Amino acid sequence: MKLTEDQIDALGEIFNIGVGRGADTLNQMLDCQIRIRVPEVEVITLKELTEQAEEIGRKKVSTVNLMFEGSLTGNAMLAFPSQSAQNLVAALTGEEPGSPELDSVTVDTLSEVGNIIINAVMGSITNFFNQRLNYSIPHYAEDAIHKLVSQHTIGPDYSIILAKAYFSVEHLEVEGEIILVFGVGSLDILLTAIDTFKNNLELN
Repeated sequence: MKLTEDQIDALGEIFNIGVGRGADTLNQMLDCQIRIRVPEVEVITLKELTEQAEEIGRKKVSTVNLMFEGSLTGNAMLAFPSQSAQNLVAALTGEEPGSPELDSVTVDTLSEVGNIIINAVMGSITNFFNQRLNYSIPHYAEDAIHKLVSQHTIGPDYSIILAKAYFSVEHLEVEGEIILVFGVGSLDILLTAIDTFKNNLELN
């Protein structure tokens, strides 16, 4: 699906509002300051995502997944390369990178971070609909990114929004990706809501 520049900008703004709220929540829970920004947003196909994965060597990533259904259906995912995942968990827990203690808290810590960030992003999206979505329990998984995403795409009509996310934690830069896999027609519904919202702003 080809998006206009205005639609891409609007999606980027929605993501930044969401991750900003998520970061505020994390900052209230933790002793360290977290800043998150999403400078890049793109809509791609599973084939394009697979090609990107092949370019970086099909490396394993750590992900937190949240299924959603309602006016929109699909899966939301927060993914970290292995080193970024270790750095983030170490910064948040105070454990040493590579230590057995770090391994024991990685899943719980990333699941908590993922749940907060994903819910904040989805909350920003549902503000356009003024209604709620139903969510599954967060699920942690590790594998190549395209393999994990392919589990939630039934056919070529599924749309994938890929957003690069950069976490700054006490001078430590951590890179991740926020991935939304929309069921058939769900992205069209979202874009229509965005266009309607923008048109209403211009009329007022």
